Amino acid sequence: MSLLALLAGLLAQHVYPVAVRRRLIAFYGRMSLSVSKRVNAGDRNSGVLAWLALVSMIVGPVALATALAAHVHAVAVWLLDVAFVYATIGFLPTVRTLASVEKALREQGAAVAANLLSLWQGETVDSEDANDVSRLAAEHALREAHYGTFGPLFWFLVLPGPVGLVLYPLALRAARIWGEPAEGEPRDFGWFAARAFYVIDWIPQRLSAFAFAVVGNFEDALYCWRLQAAAWLRPEEGIVLASGAGALGVRLGEPVHAGGAVLARPALGMGEPAREDALASLEGLLWRAFVLWLIVFALAAALHGA
Repeated sequence: MSLLALLAGLLAQHVYPVAVRRRLIAFYGRMSLSVSKRVNAGDRNSGVLAWLALVSMIVGPVALATALAAHVHAVAVWLLDVAFVYATIGFLPTVRTLASVEKALREQGAAVAANLLSLWQGETVDSEDANDVSRLAAEHALREAHYGTFGPLFWFLVLPGPVGLVLYPLALRAARIWGEPAEGEPRDFGWFAARAFYVIDWIPQRLSAFAFAVVGNFEDALYCWRLQAAAWLRPEEGIVLASGAGALGVRLGEPVHAGGAVLARPALGMGEPAREDALASLEGLLWRAFVLWLIVFALAAALHGA
């Protein structure tokens, strides 16, 4: 049923490509800020309380709806799954936007591609160098593929109904918002949210990295994962990026222009620096990794039915 719900949700996304996911993530962000304003006492205990309250407020009703739907009929649960897949999984928007950036680099120039990338990642891209834009686009696509698709899919497979599809992005949003407090605010409040998401994402990170290795250059992906990930700005994110870069056989990371200065970043991957042709190769890599996940869902369905 999960596989059929996943396919039906993606078909609905293809036919009706409405930006529901962005609005849903914005809602999670508003709820995180609202809970923080009411509970934040600047210590870890209040952070634990806030995280539990946030999860109870959002995930609790979804779990209740899933239980009620199961009580009604299995088809009701399936329809609920389809609705949340449609609203949550970001695979099709990711590959479409990646293709748009790659096309802009080929046909319209780096300035147009940089503007598209800025809109996509919600952060201004200062550089109009085609190689810089290509590297940043490839990094963001790998990041989005994991956080927007493969991470939620793991928890969709593990938890009942759409609970995992809600828990994963909610925990991510809380960790990001509470982990980056405003100037002068203590960081202790966001400690538990960051640790909770680290635990939630520990297995999905490694599964995403391993999937990239399986559908790409296996040895290089594992080599880069093992030796380069820990040096990245966010080591847990470096696992996905290093493996993806190694699987593609290109170099990501390295210094880029940001905020009028050059931001020093370690290199990820090996081979030539990523250029516009690497984005087309990356699109194929993401599709193959996604098909691998579909196979995992099919095997899980077969085991469940055995």
